[in-house]
Parts: sequence; C-alpha cells; structure tokens
Amino acid sequence: MSLHFKQLENYCDSLERTGNIQVILRAHYKNGFALSVFDGVIDHTITDEENRQFFFRTVEMALDELANIPYISDQIMVDRRLWS
Repeated sequence: MSLHFKQLENYCDSLERTGNIQVILRAHYKNGFALSVFDGVIDHTITDEENRQFFFRTVEMALDELANIPYISDQIMVDRRLWS
C-alpha cells in the first residue's frame, strides 16, 4: 500500500495508529534510499506527488526530513538487499 510523503505526518499522528511507526530505508545504488514505513500490520511505500517511489540521496537527508514527524520509532532500519 502506498502513502504520499505529504500525508506521512498526518498518518503517524492518527488516532488509529497503535505504537510507533517503523521507518525502513531501502538502499538503491543508483537512486539513493527509498522510504517506507511499517505500522505493525502494513508496509507502506512512500511516494511523491506523481506516485513514484520517494527517494532520499543520503541517510542524513532522510533523518533531517523525518526528525519532526511524531510517533516515528527512534530506530530506523536500512535494508541493503537491493544495493548492487
């Protein structure tokens, strides 16, 4: 299931959410780090305004953007299976 990046803050702050949201950065050698979040039940791929997968060039850029979003887990996973 996909979720637009601009909707992420509202999604994380929703009363329907139980527990913290786990952030997963999927490392892609050419594209950077794709963002997805896991709420304990559903893994949401984060997309941009054109419904394309949302990428950050660096982990630091992702951390800067996610720093002020409530209810995100303090631990961010980096999945490097697609790094090649």
